[in-house]
Amino acid sequence: MLVILFIIFGGLAIGCALNVVAQRNPLYCAISLIGVFLSLACLYLMLAAPFIAAVQIIVYAGAIMVLVVFVIMLLNVEEEEKRKIRMGYLVPAAVVLAAALIGEVFFVLWSVSPNPTLPASDIGLTSSIGSALFTTYLLPFEITSILLLMAIVGAMTLARRTESLPPGARVVPGAQVLALSDVDLSASHEVQTAIETDSTAEAGRLLGIVDHSKEDRD
Repeated sequence: MLVILFIIFGGLAIGCALNVVAQRNPLYCAISLIGVFLSLACLYLMLAAPFIAAVQIIVYAGAIMVLVVFVIMLLNVEEEEKRKIRMGYLVPAAVVLAAALIGEVFFVLWSVSPNPTLPASDIGLTSSIGSALFTTYLLPFEITSILLLMAIVGAMTLARRTESLPPGARVVPGAQVLALSDVDLSASHEVQTAIETDSTAEAGRLLGIVDHSKEDRD
């Protein structure tokens, strides 16, 4: 029974992995990758590693793939366009490397024979991983959590860092093309004449904005 399940889930993992490469729509590729992760989770479960199987589903098939699908839908990525292959030598190199990988897999399956006389082990079980994580590896675990917290705080600080501006200040771009209605308020909005500026100071003069920072320095 286990052999049949292994063949089923292994075949699903291989089929979904091939579909990831073959599909031209990024969204379908991401969905196929979720199928790969779910198949691997089933294989981990068959190997008596329920914790790794749960992590595979929660972290990879759940959080990470939700982020990938969200980015794909946010960028509105359409199907990949067919383009001329610029580095054609990579195709035969990929075929050779794939053949070497498949040959290595068959060699491992042929040379390694299962030993059913091995005693039962608790390696990979949730209880054994939890005991080792909060006893032997407690210090590295806490250091990792502190590093992640520092990275989150640093990212928030960099994202919120802004210079203080005086009340009523307006941000003027540097080199920019401005509409005539922005420069001359009396001009009609239907006028599409463009006025090009090469610096922030020039754009400020055209818009009639006073440089407060220069006045403070003076």
